[in-house]
Amino acid sequence: MAPKKSGFRFHGPVFALDSTTIELCLNLSPWAVFRRAKGAVKLHTAIDIAGNLPQFAVITDGKTHDIRAARENLWFEPGATVVFDKAYIDYEWLNALNASGVWFVTRMKTNCQYTILERDDHDRTRGLRADQTIRLKSLKGALYRGKLRRVSFRDPDTGKWLVFLTNRFDLSAKTICDLYKARWKIELFFKTMKQNLKIKKFLGTSAQSVKAQILVALIAYLLVHVIRGHCSSEFGE
Repeated sequence: MAPKKSGFRFHGPVFALDSTTIELCLNLSPWAVFRRAKGAVKLHTAIDIAGNLPQFAVITDGKTHDIRAARENLWFEPGATVVFDKAYIDYEWLNALNASGVWFVTRMKTNCQYTILERDDHDRTRGLRADQTIRLKSLKGALYRGKLRRVSFRDPDTGKWLVFLTNRFDLSAKTICDLYKARWKIELFFKTMKQNLKIKKFLGTSAQSVKAQILVALIAYLLVHVIRGHCSSEFGE
């Protein structure tokens, strides 16, 4: 089978990065303390949006912050574009991504302090409100060494205002917005894992059995996609 394309007109894979919290009964799994009366583990992964396939699986306790899991466990190849939400904003980590040749698109935090260096023309009739080159100026922002691009967008359908932060200057502002919009695919992946592959109810209560069931569900998900791909090739779809 030929590798699927991401749907974007540029080279390189596009990944949607996120985590999902899987609740457990604290009485049955006391090792999985999450909150006072709740237990949980977290599944961290990134899917290739071209084929909706997970690239790795990192399973942590429910209290592990997303950015901590990313800093300690994740690696992306140079030339890849990674899309993630504000939970992953750590300017030192973003700087490491940029230094290793990895592109990223994320949401800007409301308290982000920056200086505008340049303003580019944009089509306001399509919802775009700003396309700027900026430099972060807070103490934490200084950990990112270089310029960033700030794209402001107001959805004409919902009226929701979104502000994106990226190190990609070679794409149109609309493509930056479309990249973040593609992040919803990982939400569908987590929904499938929980509802269709039944990782809401566990056969065992130990840490090993819970992790094993999550991994089995991931294998089943991959096998379904392999079979579907072969069927599509056989029937010329």
